Amino acid sequence: MTKSLPARDRRERPIGAGAERPTFLTDLLAWLNGRFALDRPAILADTPLFADGLIDSLRVLELIAWTEQAIGREIPDAAIRMDNFATPACIAELFAREDPDARR
Repeated sequence: MTKSLPARDRRERPIGAGAERPTFLTDLLAWLNGRFALDRPAILADTPLFADGLIDSLRVLELIAWTEQAIGREIPDAAIRMDNFATPACIAELFAREDPDARR
């Protein structure tokens, strides 16, 4: 089990920078729930982000900015499509690094 950094320490480094998918997904879910699900059911890996208005045109900009910070690089314009940001699991699959030990 990985130890989570206190919120203060997370702000001092890019969130999930260089992280493999499981770590990135955990960080993403924590951010989404803390930012957008305070008065809603918890956001899970397979929660549709656009279906119920959870993420709208302004919030998607925050999500893209957070993702870019987390992965440590810009997302190409061609990759900024609703289907690429449909669920947290989809975002992690497309933009986070694959765990090199996962193939062993």
